[in-house]
Amino acid sequence: MLITDLSDFNLIHIFECGQCFRWSKDEKGVYKAVVGDYIMTAKDTKNGVEIICDDDSFITEYFDLERDYGKVKSLFSNDEILNVATKHGYGIRLLKQQPFETVISFIISANNNIPRIKKIIESLCENFGEKIIDGSYKFPTPEVLSKLTVEDLSVIRSGFRAKYIIDASKKIASGEIDLEKIYSMDSTDGREYLKQIKGIGDKVADCILLFAYQKFDVFPKDVWIKKILHNLYNVDAKDFDLFIKDKFGKFGGFAQQYLFYYGREFI
Repeated sequence: MLITDLSDFNLIHIFECGQCFRWSKDEKGVYKAVVGDYIMTAKDTKNGVEIICDDDSFITEYFDLERDYGKVKSLFSNDEILNVATKHGYGIRLLKQQPFETVISFIISANNNIPRIKKIIESLCENFGEKIIDGSYKFPTPEVLSKLTVEDLSVIRSGFRAKYIIDASKKIASGEIDLEKIYSMDSTDGREYLKQIKGIGDKVADCILLFAYQKFDVFPKDVWIKKILHNLYNVDAKDFDLFIKDKFGKFGGFAQQYLFYYGREFI
């Protein structure tokens, strides 16, 4: 599939805004990842962005191609700060990611940095995921991970997160937590449901809701985004939740990504 309208699509913006961890870029500038059952590649060409996958409909859903991101950005045009942020990260699109992978990935992300998160996730896949062509690995299933011990997971060097990975996998494999149910929940119920898993608090739950379930009203708050809100909007920590609800409303997830991508570079 060739993406020719690049006013709302940029590979660097999409893959390096903190929403995903398995995409990597080679020395030729080609991005590659295993997404679900597919090996996907994406690269810039003189005619646009070329995305290769065995299923074009999967590309459309994964990259949220049916949404008009020009309209999304126009929602923030009256906010001087967000207006600058959307111009800086004009090509961000919120990926629709696999729920179980997103749960485990953001458990791993807690108190961690992106290079190390990516390294741990790749080790998890290489050690416990199904091998497919050319040395790539699928993300492991909850059934596989649920049978492991903390000692088994020591090979991925995830530290204290290992017990949380196992807890999540056991609850999901057993059906105690049904990830499919979250699609029909509102954000408040979905957040509380996910928090039954050890290692998932509000921030991790909101990341899962935004990046796997497209609950666009959530606004994940980490150290960076709190710093951005304080420095750019002069908001105190005690007022964050009310400010976010009043300022961004049901489009908070989009605002968060534009602000995060902008603020991480300029704050």
